[in-house]
Amino acid sequence: RRPRHDIAMRRSILLALLALLGLHLHQCVAQEGTDAYGDEEEFDDDYPMDGEGMGGEDMPAPGAASEELADVAALDAFLDNDDASVIGAFKSTEDGAFAEYQQIASTLQYDWRFAHSTEPAVLERVKAKNGGLILFRTPRYVSEKYGDRARERFPSAKLNAPAVKSWLLSKAQPLVAQFTYATKERYLSSRLPVVLVFADINWAGNPKGTAYYLNRVRKVAAQYKGKLQFALAHMSDYEYTLPDYGLAVSDRKHDVRIGLLHKEGSVELTYGCDDTKFSVEALTAFADAYLAGQLSPAKRTDVSAPPPVADEEGAEEVDESAVVTLTSANFDEVVRDASKDVLVEFYAPWCGHCKALTPEFAKAAKALAEQPTLVLAKMDATAHDPPAGFDVQGYPTLLFVPAEQGAAPIPYDGERQAGPIAEWVRANAKSVA
Repeated sequence: RRPRHDIAMRRSILLALLALLGLHLHQCVAQEGTDAYGDEEEFDDDYPMDGEGMGGEDMPAPGAASEELADVAALDAFLDNDDASVIGAFKSTEDGAFAEYQQIASTLQYDWRFAHSTEPAVLERVKAKNGGLILFRTPRYVSEKYGDRARERFPSAKLNAPAVKSWLLSKAQPLVAQFTYATKERYLSSRLPVVLVFADINWAGNPKGTAYYLNRVRKVAAQYKGKLQFALAHMSDYEYTLPDYGLAVSDRKHDVRIGLLHKEGSVELTYGCDDTKFSVEALTAFADAYLAGQLSPAKRTDVSAPPPVADEEGAEEVDESAVVTLTSANFDEVVRDASKDVLVEFYAPWCGHCKALTPEFAKAAKALAEQPTLVLAKMDATAHDPPAGFDVQGYPTLLFVPAEQGAAPIPYDGERQAGPIAEWVRANAKSVA
């Protein structure tokens, strides 16, 4: 019979060998989409290395999806936002519900803003001394006059992701709020058509103008509760979608347009208002005409269909004139420019996900073109070696370099659609106020 220490030593050696073998296989798989047996493009459409929801191997650290609030000032700053805020209040991080909360925040972080605190003063301010999950609607859009409530409390002490998401979807939006790529699901989940007022929504630069549109839309929305939803949409974010509504603009800063979006099954129907002069009367007439069945959709879009691939036969040609092409020669000049915020796509010509991303990336670049310090660029990573510090583990990999001297690249792991990309770049940019 062998001594116990001899058995333990042999077991340790065996485990070490197995770990080394696993590491070797992982490295083989990770090399430019080539599997352990050398078959290229094996994982082009199915394997997550090819970029579906990934921006390289770096993943957010546990808890990063929720911002920790150290004091009441941090709470107030977090709540002062155009979107809703979800606050987890806990007596201690050892609280059993805290781990579940962190998992929920990690799952839902791309569509919701999460923060948490264990500070007694913060818990008192959110009226949750014994803990709980609190939803705060955006203060910019809440109106007591029209019946909006500033906050809601999750009705159970037990947290689980499906229940929390369902609760958030049904409670987050006041009578009128902002339609964005993060809030779209909230509006569509109600199954009511949403009337959209496309305008220059700018609380920082033009609060009076934004409030003007908001108050007039509220006045109309109050008459259609249970029949229609109403929201403001920032013109710069959605200008490229206006043709889907049969609409066009010549001055994005001053033009206002009215549209309507309704989802029936897997089909999104979009309608546009012929009246190009915004008023309460025009908005009311458009809503009445839709409810009376007098309007025809400008476009029907089957959202269950896969996005078009740029080089498929018959596919529409993509205008990439707003996207900067990078090579080893000009990379530092473009990307390391401390006066500009740059989002770089590292792609492979054969990559299916890269091809699907091409039109969306091009549209996002065009949407940002009015601001010269916001740059979208792309590099063929099979023809040019990504510089040191740019960790490219799969295709496409999207890395953002903010306008700061010596800034480190930040992975972009959001939606692969033009609107969310442009919106994320604006939100994270350092070169614009």
